[in-house]
Amino acid sequence: MTEREKEILDIIRRNPMISQQELADTLGITRSSAAVHITNLVKKGFIAGKGYVLKEADYVAVVGGANIDIQGFVSKPLILKDSNPGNVRISLGGVGRNIAENLVKLGIQTKLFSAVGDDVYGKKLMEESRSSGIDMDHCLMLKNASTSTYLSILDHDGDMAAAVSHMDIFDNFSVDFLKNHGPILNNAQLIVLDTNIPQASIEFLITHFKDCFFFLDTVSTSKALKVKEIIGAFHTIKPNKYEAEVLSGISIVSTLDAEKACDYFLNQGVQQVFISMGKDGICYGDHQHTRFLSVPEIHVVNATGAGDAFMAGLVFGFLQKYTLDQSARFATAASIFALSHKDTIHPMMSAKNVQNIMKELI
Repeated sequence: MTEREKEILDIIRRNPMISQQELADTLGITRSSAAVHITNLVKKGFIAGKGYVLKEADYVAVVGGANIDIQGFVSKPLILKDSNPGNVRISLGGVGRNIAENLVKLGIQTKLFSAVGDDVYGKKLMEESRSSGIDMDHCLMLKNASTSTYLSILDHDGDMAAAVSHMDIFDNFSVDFLKNHGPILNNAQLIVLDTNIPQASIEFLITHFKDCFFFLDTVSTSKALKVKEIIGAFHTIKPNKYEAEVLSGISIVSTLDAEKACDYFLNQGVQQVFISMGKDGICYGDHQHTRFLSVPEIHVVNATGAGDAFMAGLVFGFLQKYTLDQSARFATAASIFALSHKDTIHPMMSAKNVQNIMKELI
């Protein structure tokens, strides 16, 4: 690499969206000379893709929610409309952010695209997420906005009894913001998307990045409706039973019903479907077959992060070129591991620990 090329790379690192004319003006050379240098850097493999994206290690992009979780745990059966003894924990959360941290713990470089407020919670979220290994450089920080907050009450069995979501900040997660990060998104190995962001932004992503693999976390029955008409654009989806019912129009009361819902999504264009049936297991399928995986009885400490760990497991399996059955078992093992700890993200989450559990699943 020449000294001039090193100089150009340094400028591009600081401003990946710089134009050739701006680059030429900065260096005091002609635009045609700048174009020649750029062409040489592309040929040498130092620049990849549009917008002068510098070639780097493979990564996954996660687009979705990041928030502060406030969780109340009761020590005895929950009594509604009354004060219940227990304890309260405050931690980082958000479907997209949780998936991203699980991915990092599984050894996958991950960039998160989300929105936070310029407040105490927002700064805490940015700092601690970075410390966990997530690339937070592409998150939107908004002044005079409240960071998304998720308040939940878990019963004495560890299952969620009720929750309140304050996520208005994601209304600011606009198409223009995504356009500004187009090259980074386009060069990801795959994009994990949750439905916390606006419908227009979801539609922009799947319309303008058609060559990308999209993995969808439907989040909730109400938010899942944002993708009802475009469900076939996603490579992999992991709705729970209730979200699958809303999206397919099929009432799921049996294994056969779940298989019918799988077939519906596959016929719409989805490549892989994983429907969580809670304690009854996972119904999953692709265009070759549809199957059912039962799950062992386990002691649930905190059910909040199981779905996020499951999605991270699916991404891991896809990148490792696992078969559909292997991916289902690995993702299920990841969710089982997540259920066994009081924290939403199990601090010991790793590919090795999940694989040890995976061996026990039939």
